[in-house]
Amino acid sequence: MDNAYFDAIHIWLQQNTGLIGPAIAMVACLESLVVVGIVLPGVALLFALAAIAGSASISIYPILLWAFLGAVVGDGVSYLLGYHYHERVRGWWPFNRHPQWLERGEDFFREYGFLSIVIGRFVGPVRPIIPAVAGMMGMVPRYFFTVNILSALAWSPVYLLPGYLTGAALQWHDKVPDQLLAVLSAITGVAILLPPLLISAHRHFKPRFIGYLVLVSGLLALLIAAHWAGVLESVNQWLKVVQLSWLQKMMYWVVQIGSIPVLGIVSAGGLFWLYRSNRLATLFSLFFGGVLMVCSVWLINGLADNDSSVTWLDPYAFPSVHTTAIVYVLFSLVTLVAVNRPFKVQWLSASAALGLVMIDAFARLVLQVNWFGDVMTGLCLGLFWGLVALELTIWGEKRSQCPE
Repeated sequence: MDNAYFDAIHIWLQQNTGLIGPAIAMVACLESLVVVGIVLPGVALLFALAAIAGSASISIYPILLWAFLGAVVGDGVSYLLGYHYHERVRGWWPFNRHPQWLERGEDFFREYGFLSIVIGRFVGPVRPIIPAVAGMMGMVPRYFFTVNILSALAWSPVYLLPGYLTGAALQWHDKVPDQLLAVLSAITGVAILLPPLLISAHRHFKPRFIGYLVLVSGLLALLIAAHWAGVLESVNQWLKVVQLSWLQKMMYWVVQIGSIPVLGIVSAGGLFWLYRSNRLATLFSLFFGGVLMVCSVWLINGLADNDSSVTWLDPYAFPSVHTTAIVYVLFSLVTLVAVNRPFKVQWLSASAALGLVMIDAFARLVLQVNWFGDVMTGLCLGLFWGLVALELTIWGEKRSQCPE
């Protein structure tokens, strides 16, 4: 299709903003449909539509609702087609020419169960296939639609907010400081380049828990040294340069992705998947590690609150409970999803998780709900308890496999 058609549609939607919501719902639905979603550039279209909504200053709430409804309907229709037609789906185009697509979807579903529906929402190649595969393989409808609805609640902001905020930023006339561009470039570079280095080092050296504990301790030591050298105070002063009204609006929505309710839904889904997969040792380890994490945050917060000598941290927000929680949850999720997977899957999963952690941390600094030391300590604490949970998981699974 010629670009002129897209330009005409773009102009028409700008003049008829009331139809942007239904258009987003239609694209979200079609992107989720089996067969149709394979050929439709849904991500690009949703980004463009959300950018138009942002530039037109349309409220984000109805936009997210339209996207949520479209995604639920699209996945639901795909599931029902697979549930009622079963093996006949294999004869449909393009599966009759590329049967390996369904086979990969089936292998993915067998390995991850209902969690594959959640993962499939965020992974392009399997997105329109997994719901149909779930129906073909006889997944119980009440389980599917429960996961379908809950996962769509997280999917809509993740897919719509980047485009919406991009469009809204074009309408804000504040000068974008060079410091902001430098931070975003650094976050992107670290998120892309650091994970493959860590994965390669892990495969080559195979460090155990004590090695990772030394690494976390080293990060904390650097943090303390940075405080005594005056670096933390300089960072806090530097952050005042990016205290822009439009940026604070953007960051407010960014931190919602890593909010406790969203992390709670993700955690509950992961624990339920472990229960359904009969991986009780892993479930107990992650749950126990999470309880210890929360208790440690409360304990440290109480100690900092009562210590008047702690002047370089916010005693009411030290360490950042949100940063600690998002690191723990995403570290555990990446470990569950990417373990024993190909290098590309591990790289993609780790980069996405690290990028979310860093952008969430930056958002909290911009909003001034945490200081730099609070965020960095929360990162170390979340990583520490994630490593503890991983070590408990390895020990528990080995013990469960030992003969009585």
